Amino acid sequence: MSFFVIILIDRNIGDDMSQKKVKKRKLKKAKLFSFVFCVYSIVFFIFCLCFYGFRLVKYYKIYNPKSENGEKIELLSSHISQNTSIVYDGDGLYKDGGSYIFKGTNINNYITYSGLLWRIVKINNDGTIDIILNDHINDLMWNSKITKYMDSDIHKYLNDKFLSILNQEYLEKTSICTDVISDLQSITCEKVNKEDYVKLINITDYLNSKSEKTFINDDDSLWTSDASKEEVWYIGKDGISSNTSEEFYRIKPEVTLKSALTLIDGDGTKENPYKIETDEKKLRVGSYVKLGEDTWIIYEKNKEDMKLILSGLYNNGNVKKAFDTYSNKFNPDKKNSFAHYLNTTYLDSLSYKDILLDTTWNIGDYTESYEDVEDSTVSAKVGTYNVSDFKFENNLDNYFMITPQKSGIAYVYGKKTIYYKVSRMTAVRPAISIKIYDIKSGEGTKTRPYELEVTK
Repeated sequence: MSFFVIILIDRNIGDDMSQKKVKKRKLKKAKLFSFVFCVYSIVFFIFCLCFYGFRLVKYYKIYNPKSENGEKIELLSSHISQNTSIVYDGDGLYKDGGSYIFKGTNINNYITYSGLLWRIVKINNDGTIDIILNDHINDLMWNSKITKYMDSDIHKYLNDKFLSILNQEYLEKTSICTDVISDLQSITCEKVNKEDYVKLINITDYLNSKSEKTFINDDDSLWTSDASKEEVWYIGKDGISSNTSEEFYRIKPEVTLKSALTLIDGDGTKENPYKIETDEKKLRVGSYVKLGEDTWIIYEKNKEDMKLILSGLYNNGNVKKAFDTYSNKFNPDKKNSFAHYLNTTYLDSLSYKDILLDTTWNIGDYTESYEDVEDSTVSAKVGTYNVSDFKFENNLDNYFMITPQKSGIAYVYGKKTIYYKVSRMTAVRPAISIKIYDIKSGEGTKTRPYELEVTK
């Protein structure tokens, strides 16, 4: 009996010792876990402090920038939202949640960017700014066969040809609603593309820009980026309608500017638009240039040369010429043709004709795409616009372009792109090509065009 009691006692003692060891091991593990957790927490706290502190400093500097001498710099978006009175009726700046929208026509929302004049459409919640070109840049078919905007010819034109003349450093990728709009009473935006930098105005932004009228358009008919199943929506003088994609309507590009852009100068008026780029004298598309007694506009700029279109119609439109008697091909060797007149009589009248370059002009037929014009070329010193070229001073009316439409017919530019028989008389608007010269004086504007250091 004693033996069994001893055994039981020994077992109890052994069990107690084992439990104590287990408790010690658990305690050690708990202390180790607590130590590791504390170290991890401290490291995590330091990381968060550094990370969010850095971000705080970063965004404070972005939204409270200072010049080299320590003076505070004002952001464009902040200036507009803080210094423009909010209205609730009529023309002006409206607050919509965290965004700001310009409505009406009597508003100071002008801004210069990439040498062109734009209008501010809205300031988005994140501080980015949507702007639309003040004047249209061209007049093209949406597409000859399809109505999806992302597949359209205009989408490619804007994000290929037009984007190349912009200062992309200032741009954010923009949002494009791609929903099919079958009914204006049910406009949705469930599908959004955010891969492009340039777009067309959509129906919603157009409607939001209206009080009684809007700065977006007057009598011009503009393409929107919205399509129905079979047609495309456009903005006319009487509102929104739809038409086939083969119609010609104006193109007004829209882009999104970055949020943290510094206001350099300006008050938003047409005479003194907001400026976000330093005043750098630079030859760029849209700049005015003085040659002799004539003023020209750069509409294409390459590395070593540039093409210019005459500002205004030749001789104020008093000189009228037929394209040809029957041929719609621009041929300087064909006597009595428009091309021959430009490269003989007109050319000889220029005091600076010696600096004009023999250049290649695209004269392909325009049937489906703006790129069709590149299918055929001709060499000459004087030409004129083709269908795909950027257009300036669009108040000018009724002059032949260099682009054929079909046999015996060529395109005419004006209040609306149309085509005439080549024997019809129209005004003359010449284009030339010259080397890129240094700027001697001027500001590149219509009233103060650049004068160049011309060397022969």
